[in-house]
Amino acid sequence: MTVLRIFFDAPPATSGNRAFAWALFDAHGVCFREGRSAPEQWPHGARREAVLAADLAPLMAFKLPPLSASRLDSAIRLQLEDRLATPLSAQQIIIGQQQRDGWVRVALAEQTLLKALRQLGIERALSEAELINADNDAWHWCVAPEGHGFVCRDRNNGGSAFALDLPSVAASQKTLPAELTLALSAENATPPKTLHIHAALPAEILSSWQRANNTCRLTVEPPWRWTHAEPALFAQATELLPQIEPVASASSRSSNGWRVAALLLGIALTLHVVATAAAWSSSLWQHWQISRGWQALANEAGLSAKNNIPAQWSRAYAEARHRAGLAAPDDALPLLARATSSLRTLPSGTLRNAVYADRAWTFEFTPLDTATQKTLETNLRRAGLQPMSGSTAAGYRLRIQIQEKTP
Repeated sequence: MTVLRIFFDAPPATSGNRAFAWALFDAHGVCFREGRSAPEQWPHGARREAVLAADLAPLMAFKLPPLSASRLDSAIRLQLEDRLATPLSAQQIIIGQQQRDGWVRVALAEQTLLKALRQLGIERALSEAELINADNDAWHWCVAPEGHGFVCRDRNNGGSAFALDLPSVAASQKTLPAELTLALSAENATPPKTLHIHAALPAEILSSWQRANNTCRLTVEPPWRWTHAEPALFAQATELLPQIEPVASASSRSSNGWRVAALLLGIALTLHVVATAAAWSSSLWQHWQISRGWQALANEAGLSAKNNIPAQWSRAYAEARHRAGLAAPDDALPLLARATSSLRTLPSGTLRNAVYADRAWTFEFTPLDTATQKTLETNLRRAGLQPMSGSTAAGYRLRIQIQEKTP
């Protein structure tokens, strides 16, 4: 699979006519073709990647005490606030893992730049400064033949990088560029042992710079070419262009919404049916246990389990009370005494006749209004009596007896 990598030394113009250097890499990561052209003339590749110059994608490093992931993110953003000219919200910020020595490396890129890259079909973006190995005690000043470049600090200084082009070298220039001199002598930086200069630098200029520099040893390496970087470094570089999840269509979202609603409704109905079945099963089990208890008691008392067991118990209890010379609850006087408080609420002269038979009282009244009838029957039920009423041609008839509790 061929990969087309484009080097951006400046943000792409909206017109799309600006030319950029590009290179084609084979499946092994080896560059086999290079060129420079506008986007519409770029060659075809199975994948497009962007290599951003160090000034477009700087690498910063901060040394912090051991922090959790959430606190580390807040601490890094606090450090960046006074170092960036644009708001943090306008930057894509990729925070690396904190090393054992406390250093944390941060890769940056502006959101507007990344948006423009997406419009050009770029699938991945990385910083040019990550395409060189950061040594433990040596810095690298990498300068391309065109003159643009960057400085990569060693691991003892977090492996950060900053853009630094090689100025036109004149015979009178006796010292290193001021930016590099300040970086080497910074109070919070550990001076490197060696500074490797990857550039076409005359020997006399190197000697002049070495004599004026007492910080580290200077060496000259072949000019920097990002296309010659090791394939592993391309693969390990920080991804600056976050992947965008595909946006579902309106019909798809609507269909998914209906599916979720139907699923939730099905789950709710299933839970309702299961809960109802469980409640009915529990009620039936309790009813069966109570009925079984009644039958056991009836068998012990010599009663027939086929007939109305509560009625049989009531009769047996009444007979036992009578044998002892006592009144039973459903005898005429006890039953009438229980109903007296309710009957007192009726207007005087309404009672026509009262008959006691078969453990129940039957009363006949003059016609009563519906409200009075309902009030009377309600009071009788509260007194533990079972009222049965009906209207006749002569008035209102009421039969009362003791309420029988069934299992």
